Amino acid sequence: MQPGQKLIAGLSGLCRAYGAILFAESPWVGCCCLLATFWFPNAGGAGLLAAVTAMATARLLNFPNRDSGLYVYNSLLVGLSLGAFYQLDLHLAVLVMLGAVLAVFVSVAMADITWRFGKLPALSLPFVVVALTVTLAAHSYGTLSRYLLPLAPNDGLISPFVDQFLTALGSIYFIPHPVAGLLLFIAIVISSRYIALLAIAGFLCGFSTYAFLSGSPHQDLVAWNGFNFVLVAVAIGGLFTLPGIQSFLLAMAGSVMAALVTAATETFMLVYGLPVMALPFLITTLTILLALNRRPISSGLQLTLDRPMLPEKSAEQARLAIARHGEFGSVALLPPFYGRWHIYQGFNGRHTHQPPWQHALDFHIVEGDKSYRTNGGSLEDFYCFGLPVLSPVAGFVVSTLDTLPDNPPGQVDMVNNWGNHVLIRMYNGLYVLLAHLKQGSVAVEIGATIYPGHIIAQCGSSGRSPQPHLHLHVQWGAALGGATHPFHLTTVLHQSLSQSDTARFALFVRPEMGDWVMLPRVEPTLLDSLKLGVGSQLSYQVTINGFSFKRTLHVILTLDGQLRLQSDSGASAAFVLQENLLAFYQREGPADLFLDCWLLALGLTPFAEGELAWCDQPDMKLLPMRWPQRLTAMLLLPLGGGIDSSYQRHWQEDYWLQQGAHVVKLPLNRPIAATTEVHIQPGLGCRLLRLSSDVVSLEARLSQIGQQADAGIPAWKEQKS
Repeated sequence: MQPGQKLIAGLSGLCRAYGAILFAESPWVGCCCLLATFWFPNAGGAGLLAAVTAMATARLLNFPNRDSGLYVYNSLLVGLSLGAFYQLDLHLAVLVMLGAVLAVFVSVAMADITWRFGKLPALSLPFVVVALTVTLAAHSYGTLSRYLLPLAPNDGLISPFVDQFLTALGSIYFIPHPVAGLLLFIAIVISSRYIALLAIAGFLCGFSTYAFLSGSPHQDLVAWNGFNFVLVAVAIGGLFTLPGIQSFLLAMAGSVMAALVTAATETFMLVYGLPVMALPFLITTLTILLALNRRPISSGLQLTLDRPMLPEKSAEQARLAIARHGEFGSVALLPPFYGRWHIYQGFNGRHTHQPPWQHALDFHIVEGDKSYRTNGGSLEDFYCFGLPVLSPVAGFVVSTLDTLPDNPPGQVDMVNNWGNHVLIRMYNGLYVLLAHLKQGSVAVEIGATIYPGHIIAQCGSSGRSPQPHLHLHVQWGAALGGATHPFHLTTVLHQSLSQSDTARFALFVRPEMGDWVMLPRVEPTLLDSLKLGVGSQLSYQVTINGFSFKRTLHVILTLDGQLRLQSDSGASAAFVLQENLLAFYQREGPADLFLDCWLLALGLTPFAEGELAWCDQPDMKLLPMRWPQRLTAMLLLPLGGGIDSSYQRHWQEDYWLQQGAHVVKLPLNRPIAATTEVHIQPGLGCRLLRLSSDVVSLEARLSQIGQQADAGIPAWKEQKS
């Protein structure tokens, strides 16, 4: 890395450290926070000295991700806290630097301890430990001079309540002044409108509770400690849970509890002459998160402790995940058979699928409203009897039975309900049961490792089975017939009896009685045509509203192993390429209409053969809008929204024609619509791409394909137009 690049990276990391205190990611937001700290230059200078010292320490000791601000913001807070109480001179500078170095080590150690203990973030716990340590030490140093913070204006900035809120925001950085708080609030709004909403609502709830319980709270106590209400609401409602009604209400409840904890810690800490700092925030937030982390994985309120991000981003990813993979905690299973099967009994079926076995599916084959040939007098007359049963998951076999006889049609074995079966333990600790198998047909042994699609037995009629069928469920524990767990079928063709006569491809299906499901066959030529390998380059001649120019897409592999399609503008999107589909997600970078058009048209593309229809719900930011529509969406949908996208594909002469219809319904506005069209040519890929809407008309024609050079791989290009 060049010296100039190192300097830019260092400054960016420094600014991110300032922004990290407010859970912001952008260095520009952090820069705004840095400026706010210099409203009181004494505190701002001490904080900057601590931050630079921490960065140098992390770099000297070669800690990973040292430019991310991870090891800096706790040291920064230590410096700001000392600068808020003592005059910045040589003696304080030495203490600030010592405290900053100590905070780096404590941050690394505590981050490891809290994660091992309860998979919890350390937050500002290292800062509180170090700040209290150096504050106690400072009491015995006679060389330090007290610093008196300038008073806030007597006439107020906006209104008493707003000034208190802004002053509390400023106190997060030990700058209790409404002007500094206003700068910080602007930074919050730039970073996340939803976090700004949480900050206001959290302060309102916490302050109201605090004022109600204390009668007439002293202004200085609210100014110095009221930020705890804000941070609790932001952390619980915006960073460490998926945003929604549940998380918002929990965040408000957390702010109310923080008011109680604040009053208690004030009383305790004043005895020793110590500031409360962020103790109420830490006690409240970590307690709530630890309690939530002890719930079952399928619980409604979802935590994001392993990868916290801004609420707008987490909402976008969750919305796409739910649209593609269904509810959280549901286990994805492949169909355990070949061909087209009928749902004999679905979830909560009236016959046998009742609690605690309500999450289960029964399959059989029906032709012309009958499940058998001739008169159905023998088992061999039933279409599904003796057909292969496949493993729907990867795992290992923990239990088998195949010695029970198959029941004659109309009879059941009430003693051995499950009949012949195979029980598979998945790698997530849950179990899959396939039951009513044919006598003597089990083809796997206990302890065997199996994979999806592995033939394990044949469909039979053993156990409580009046006619041949296959029973499937996911359960807790290895005991036969344990309580069931929600699951769904994935990558299937689904034909619903109640909605449509057309089968649709879906990644999440929980079929009902009377529906049909089928494992689609993969079209290898289509897969080969859209195979995006690392280093691949696609150049297009793009025309937007009559203006033409050349654009290029190329495939990169990130350090963490993520495949991304990146345009020449720097915008990119991650994707997964499997044998049965291509799926894009996590759009990042600057505005790029061409890349957005690609993602709309090909964002979810299954490789199933034949005519096909399916749905998706990409983020609404991909859809071109006029500025009033964009502004309306920003104001009324702070967490964004999804596009209702419907696709269909069929073969046409020498290419696959894939068409999409995309609609967004904004509150108080008429729907915003667009259509896309893709021509996928065998062996070539996406040769033509079109988008049409009221806002824009785009057409892109493939002009060149190529490969970037790599070790042992020469670069090449081939013209296609």
